Amino acid sequence: MANDGRVRRRTCRGSHRGFPGKLLLYAALAAVLFAGCSRPKDDAPDVIILHSGRIRGNVYPLSLRSIASLPHYQYLAGYVRKAREEAAQTGAKVLLIDLGDSLTGSFASHVTGSENMVTFFNDVGYDALLLSNLDDAVQPETLAKLKAKVLNPFQDAAGNPATEGTVSGAKLSAGDIPIFLLANFYGDTSSNTFPDRFPAGFGTTRTGVAPVRDYARVLAGLGQQPGAGLTLLSWMKFESPKDPPEAFLQQLRGLGVNAILAHRIYGGKEKEVWTASGFLDWQPPVSLNILRHNGGFALARLDLKRDGKAWKVLKHQLIPMTANSAPADHAVVEAVARYAALISGADTKLAELPESVPPESILKIYMTALAAEPGTRAVLYSLQSIRTSWLAGELRASQVFNSLPWTTPVVQLTLTPEQIKQVSQDLNLAVLQNDGLDAESLTVTTSEFFGRLIATKLGIAPESLRVTAQKSEFDYFVEYLKANPGAAGGATSSPGWSWSGKFQP
Repeated sequence: MANDGRVRRRTCRGSHRGFPGKLLLYAALAAVLFAGCSRPKDDAPDVIILHSGRIRGNVYPLSLRSIASLPHYQYLAGYVRKAREEAAQTGAKVLLIDLGDSLTGSFASHVTGSENMVTFFNDVGYDALLLSNLDDAVQPETLAKLKAKVLNPFQDAAGNPATEGTVSGAKLSAGDIPIFLLANFYGDTSSNTFPDRFPAGFGTTRTGVAPVRDYARVLAGLGQQPGAGLTLLSWMKFESPKDPPEAFLQQLRGLGVNAILAHRIYGGKEKEVWTASGFLDWQPPVSLNILRHNGGFALARLDLKRDGKAWKVLKHQLIPMTANSAPADHAVVEAVARYAALISGADTKLAELPESVPPESILKIYMTALAAEPGTRAVLYSLQSIRTSWLAGELRASQVFNSLPWTTPVVQLTLTPEQIKQVSQDLNLAVLQNDGLDAESLTVTTSEFFGRLIATKLGIAPESLRVTAQKSEFDYFVEYLKANPGAAGGATSSPGWSWSGKFQP
């Protein structure tokens, strides 16, 4: 670089040797000429990585602010466009990645079958999308519509990606720089440590799902060579420890990983730190994105420069997606607008509530709805799965989805009273049970998610779960509320049923 700079300066100076004038004038003009011929700044990045995460389907037409009042996606798209324009001036390459939990999770994505998110990701021009545990129900036909590479951090028993059409790692490019991206969920945490945080079934693989951990095999399949290009590890569900996980970081260094792209979800009792700075002192360094309590989007930015065979971090930013960060991308806004009629048409009125209904009461109403499923003798469910209250006034379908945003089906399985008591304690589940039966086994109704957790806890074959209807929990609940207009106001189970477990309504 120094030699190139000297050559440019000599060429620039030599072309003006014959310029007449006094020494002072010559010096002034030379200063201007040198400024115009100076070499690029040493701090100009070679690669700019932008990563989003956990958007949870929240891409709504702007006309539906009554359903979604914080449409930040328009500014995210605008910032990406601005970053690309700036990078074009310096020669930097921009890589745009989503770390997962983004294709589903909203009323809009449920109604459109995630088409709203496919439109958003395609029109903004994402290079890669990672799937995470909330994306477990997304099917191959939806993923096939995405222009970006789709990576899956979960695999079947044979080590293949848990969803057809996805990959465990991908080779991308930033100009002439090869980029190797690895899909990760929860770092090196074993699924046996927290079985309730890992999916038992995912995509097209309904049993025997495990997190990808053999990254040497994935990189070998991509043709990665240590020291060549840029190697990145995604890390969804990043929980920053007091001390760096040195054994895991050493493993990643041995694989040639240059940087970690992480997303953290703050717990309800933690103070959310908006000015997250990442963990740039770790090796490899960590670029960190976080989930905002207000549902807004943040975009993490990592600027990297090639330093011999290594990469140097020039800058790390966590950027709120507001009009102060970038102008809205109106082309993306117009593309999403076409889903307005479909979404608003599905947002039907279900009840008129004289007062607000808290999560504890919603749990009672929902478990009573599950008890109405034919053959049910007990219901198991968790208060932690109820996300919001219902406010007084009109109760609409979108509000019900916000309180119960689950798209897994309702299932039944057979348990003994002792097993029901055990799992209710171990998994912190509420129990609604028919008192009129003194049987050795009872038909239990719950969600597929809890059904698989229960089966894993008790060592029961997941195949024993029986799907009662090919519909999501949300759709099941909405149908129940439509058929029972008074239920939303607090009507509960019939006499002969009693509550037990960790939660006592």
